[in-house]
Formats: sequence, structure tokens, C-alpha cells
Amino acid sequence: MKNKRQNGFSVIEVILVIMIIAVAVPPILSMFGQNLNSSIEAEFYTKAVYYCEERLERILADKRALSSGKGYDYILQVNRYPDDNPESVYTRTVTIDTVGHVYESIRYAEIKVSVSHSQITTVVLGSWVTDYE
Repeated sequence: MKNKRQNGFSVIEVILVIMIIAVAVPPILSMFGQNLNSSIEAEFYTKAVYYCEERLERILADKRALSSGKGYDYILQVNRYPDDNPESVYTRTVTIDTVGHVYESIRYAEIKVSVSHSQITTVVLGSWVTDYE
């Protein structure tokens, strides 16, 4: 009898390779999906913080702009900074609390800017401003 040389793979080898791929590939693909979701969430947070900082800096600049008729009383006007949507999926809200905020005859206010998005928790940045020049 002659020895026959084997060309190709046996059925058992093919089944074994398919099983290894079936077990190994889904977790790897799942990992890529989770990383993609984390990346998207990080982008939402970054934009939300940016929109908070943008509005807070505008308010603080208005408070410092005494020469142009602005200042502490200017930023406290009702609806001076109305709620808005910097992008269609974000909502930005400004809260300025002055009730009972007086220390040694100096008035002060607490400013909170919040930005919300349906995919993340609300981001809130705050600051204190005084009537002291």
C-alpha cells in the first residue's frame, strides 16, 4: 500500500476552528462596542461642560463690564439669561439665587449653570458673585 498524502483539513479540524472563532469573536466585538459607547458619552459630557463654561463666563464678563453699564444688578435682572438650547439635544438653564445673601452689608449671589442631555447626567457649574467692586 502506498501512503496517501493529506491535502486540506479534516472535518474535525474545521469544526474545532469554527468553535474557537465562535467563542472568541463575540467578546472582542462587545469590547469594541462598549468602547464606542464610552467615547460617545465622553463627547456628550465634554460638550455639556463647554456649554456650561460658555454661559458662566458670559455672566461673569457682564458682571465685570461696569464701563458699559453692566454689573451686579445687570446680571440679576429677571430673564437676563433665559433657558436655551445650544444644540438641539442640549438644554441649558441658568439659576441665580440672591435670597438672603448678604454678608457684612455686601450682597452676593450664587450662580448655577446646568446643561442636560438625555444620554448623560446633568452637568452643573457654579460660581459666587458679589456686589463688591
